[in-house]
Amino acid sequence: MFRRRLRLFIIALTVIMTITCFSSCKENDGSGYTFKINLAGNPQNLDPQLAEDISSKVVISNMMCGLVKIGENGVIVPDAAESYSISDDGLTYTFELKENIFWESENGYKSALTADDFVFAFHRIYDSEALFSPYVDYFICIKNAEAVSRGMLDKSELGVKALSDNTLQIELEYPYYNFLELLTSTAAMPCNKAFFESTKGRYGLSAETTISNGAFYLKEWNYDPYWDNNYIIMRRNKSNSEQDYVYPYSLNFFIKKSSENDAADYSAENIDCLVTEIYDKKIFSGSNYSEYSLKSFGLLFNTKSKYFSQQNFRLALASAFYLDSVPAESGYSTAYGIVPDDMTVMGRKYREMISDESMILYDKSKALSLWTNTLNAHNAVSIDGVKITVSENFGGADYLSSVTEQWQQNLEFFCGIEVVSQNEYDLKINEGSFDIALVEIDTSNGTPDDYFEFFTSNNKDFGNYIIFSASGYMQRLKRAESLNEAVEIYAQAEKQIIDSAVYIPLFYGNKYFVCSEKSSDIEFNPLTGEINFRYAKMFD
Repeated sequence: MFRRRLRLFIIALTVIMTITCFSSCKENDGSGYTFKINLAGNPQNLDPQLAEDISSKVVISNMMCGLVKIGENGVIVPDAAESYSISDDGLTYTFELKENIFWESENGYKSALTADDFVFAFHRIYDSEALFSPYVDYFICIKNAEAVSRGMLDKSELGVKALSDNTLQIELEYPYYNFLELLTSTAAMPCNKAFFESTKGRYGLSAETTISNGAFYLKEWNYDPYWDNNYIIMRRNKSNSEQDYVYPYSLNFFIKKSSENDAADYSAENIDCLVTEIYDKKIFSGSNYSEYSLKSFGLLFNTKSKYFSQQNFRLALASAFYLDSVPAESGYSTAYGIVPDDMTVMGRKYREMISDESMILYDKSKALSLWTNTLNAHNAVSIDGVKITVSENFGGADYLSSVTEQWQQNLEFFCGIEVVSQNEYDLKINEGSFDIALVEIDTSNGTPDDYFEFFTSNNKDFGNYIIFSASGYMQRLKRAESLNEAVEIYAQAEKQIIDSAVYIPLFYGNKYFVCSEKSSDIEFNPLTGEINFRYAKMFD
């Protein structure tokens, strides 16, 4: 045991010395630096066709490049593709790949990227016999994708073909307005068949069985659940840097058990950037930071409870408080819909493309009439013993006191607030043993779909008692042919949810990306949480 710990200590010391050395090797143009960042947990799998956790995606996004990527202002631009074209009917996408993009690995494997690598990647997603990819539904618009995934057709029938080494063609079953954005995801990254087969089922699980076609390759991946000094080291892919210059020399990811010490590490200059949900003046002072509103918090009614199975009770409460009177505090802002302010669709903010007239507006007389009439219909004088269940992990719970005070003043409805542990909260939600709960809705796929799917039977985390007809809209979205059509479908789904008063939006939670004021061009995607360092620079 002593020898093992000594060996790990020497490795950790070597990493620290390496960081110190290369952190001082910056060039005048900001290149040559080793960027450092914490990962909240060990990457589960660096196989792009399988990886779902954010730690994995952050590493993959620096290790791989797909056909296209999200550029400035949310505009989609070519990446591994030199150019692309779309047929007039919107069904055929043709990509011409750049020449001289190479696969590189720590064990010395090297070969040129070809169109076959993208074909093989999509075959892996839809190979029903070999892989259970979580991205089967993600690309279901591809021709024959559904039939192939069910084993009704061979994967060779999938609408992804290599016309030559440098020409890839993708055919769709029907036009889909957001297909290019799907191709920016890590799931759409290529896979080298020869290297994949050489790993004998270990692809993406170690530095030796991982390969890169992007800016950096994986040099070391050290993880021991019983040891604190866990890390990933990535080095500049020299071959690909000749095609598109990679500014940093190296990336060092420190694998942590949680993100609770990230702020302290940033203040101590152990890391160069962090993502946080807490606005800290000490940390933000002298740093560059960006603020994003992406979490939605609101009141969820248990539609199987004694009282709130009645829509009129829910509507009365939704109309009986004034949103603008909710006290503001740093890190939160008043909600005017389910989808937060900074959620975008094809680079455009969703809330700016729709009207907020769908919101239930404050109307004291309407609320009192609904409340009184519904009480009389149930031969009740009042509703007693109702509490709002809140997880101790949720910030912004102080907002609730303003809401309950207005309910008391306007309806003579007394509602308590119970703050419970996260485990107890999860149990209550899953069992349905609550009346009202403060819930958090976040995005995992970077689209408004996540906020609406929360209210359908697809939401396994919160039980099937929240079965909502918005699921029909999700089916329509798969066939939306334009941005305007998709936004209209989203808006209808949001209005239907709010009109039902199953959920009352209260406030949005913010996310911050903070980095050293000496740095520039670190690309952060707030919708996915991915951080890309290809063009990142550090100046003295």
